[in-house]
Amino acid sequence: MNKTLASLISQCVLQLLEGNLDTGKNATEKKEPQFKPYDNAYFFILFVMLFYSFLALTVFFGYVRSKKAFSKKDPYQEFIEDKERSKNMHIK
Repeated sequence: MNKTLASLISQCVLQLLEGNLDTGKNATEKKEPQFKPYDNAYFFILFVMLFYSFLALTVFFGYVRSKKAFSKKDPYQEFIEDKERSKNMHIK
């Protein structure tokens, strides 16, 4: 029994080294998947980039609008505030 087992193992080793295994009949044959798991990775990268660019633009335009709203103050109101500030400075 040892001789048959040893001869079987040696035949398998020789076939592995020569590369003559018939993979068509092999039950553990390596099959190509229908789709690769990272086929659409660029869509994910594109989505993340668009999301963060939208977020950055929203914050930027909100900041610009707040500056515009602050600079569109009524000139008369600015004059009154400046006049009150100058009065307060002279009093102190």
